[in-house]
Amino acid sequence: MSTVRLDLEYDGTDFRGWQVQPGERTVQGCLEDALHEILGDRVRVTGAGRTDTGVHALGQVASFRHDSLPPEPQLLRRLNIGTPRDVRVTALRVVEDGFSARHSARARRYRYQMLRHRSALWTRYYHELRTPVEVDRMHQAAQVFLGEQDFAAFAHVDRDANSRCLVSRVAVQGDEARVWFEITANRFLHNMVRRLSGALIEVGRGRLRPPDLRDILRNGDSSRGGPCLPPQGLFFVAVEYGPVAMRPGDGAVDVPLARP
Repeated sequence: MSTVRLDLEYDGTDFRGWQVQPGERTVQGCLEDALHEILGDRVRVTGAGRTDTGVHALGQVASFRHDSLPPEPQLLRRLNIGTPRDVRVTALRVVEDGFSARHSARARRYRYQMLRHRSALWTRYYHELRTPVEVDRMHQAAQVFLGEQDFAAFAHVDRDANSRCLVSRVAVQGDEARVWFEITANRFLHNMVRRLSGALIEVGRGRLRPPDLRDILRNGDSSRGGPCLPPQGLFFVAVEYGPVAMRPGDGAVDVPLARP
């Protein structure tokens, strides 16, 4: 029985998220259907993260196990032929036994992208800002999120669920056209990045201060946590499978952003 790792990208606009749902078009479902055609039987594909409806991926990782595989180059080629145009497997290889895209992951990185102006072309991939924001103030405020904390105020969580996350890197950057927020953590809660992004916009507009975000975290007051931004600006950027250093990052973006 071999374990296969898939690295993939997808445009989440027309998917009902990653996870298989009866009667719905999902990324996991499309991969499993394509593998069924190739391998002749059903396999379960495990993803490193479950992206929601409309959320994109630049560096999603998935894995599955099977006892009879074609050669890796052939399997990669056939898988990309069998999946729709808005999904692409960028790499495929057999890995060590025991690897799981989800359970072996040490950290995941997300990016939320914003446009400073209205666009007729880029609304699938950016959230449009309606008012100016100060990026330096947003970056300073984002440092409040570093470390292990309870993020219940910035997420949709069930009662008594574990809402603690270990954030290792955060950064807010921008140029004349765009602003983007990147965050790396061991785990993420439902709508967490979209809510954190909404709160940072409030800071950038001067409606909240960095100490306000710290107070919201400590008090768990979701009513003050800022809006939950729409999904189209959110990207699952990368997964880390080695040791994750607990240090603030410099915010370098190693995956190119589209330039509207």
